[in-house]
Amino acid sequence: MKHLFTPNTMSQSGEVYLLRELLDREEIACTIRNEHLSIASGELAPQECLPALWIMHDADYSRAAELVEGWRSSLHETRPQWVCPGCGESIEGQFSSCWKCGRQSDE
Repeated sequence: MKHLFTPNTMSQSGEVYLLRELLDREEIACTIRNEHLSIASGELAPQECLPALWIMHDADYSRAAELVEGWRSSLHETRPQWVCPGCGESIEGQFSSCWKCGRQSDE
């Protein structure tokens, strides 16, 4: 069993569950440790109370690490601002449809 991922803060702990689902879809056996340890925060150092994602079979680790890295890097990608072809409204890149007329981006 190998450690794969621990979030930096408790507010990011939801990422562990999203990543577990990603790995489950790829049939990579994994488990979450420290899942219920947040109740001990204050008695233990906060970093020790964060949920951690572990890979059950060492042979799956490199593939799992690639999937996690790809998922995490996609969170930081930003698309450029675009102009709605339907109404000409300027839309921020993170949106895929126009807030004004509802038309989808052509990209």
